Amino acid sequence: MHVTPQNILEAFNQLPEIEKHVIASEIIKQVALLDIPPLTDEAFTEIADVLFVEHDKMEVEDAETKSRGSLAD
Repeated sequence: MHVTPQNILEAFNQLPEIEKHVIASEIIKQVALLDIPPLTDEAFTEIADVLFVEHDKMEVEDAETKSRGSLAD
């Protein structure tokens, strides 16, 4: 099996909350040791764009779920 970042994130999302905290803590420790250049303004903008798109999708899905729930009443 070829492991991709998406596979790792999907597996992470399946973990119980306490295990997520343990894994996240360890990743933060290891990332702090990497020699990574600072993010550019362009990189921050790209990350923000992705987060806003995901947030908008979640809001739409939430609204649709609420709408279906009120129709069932």
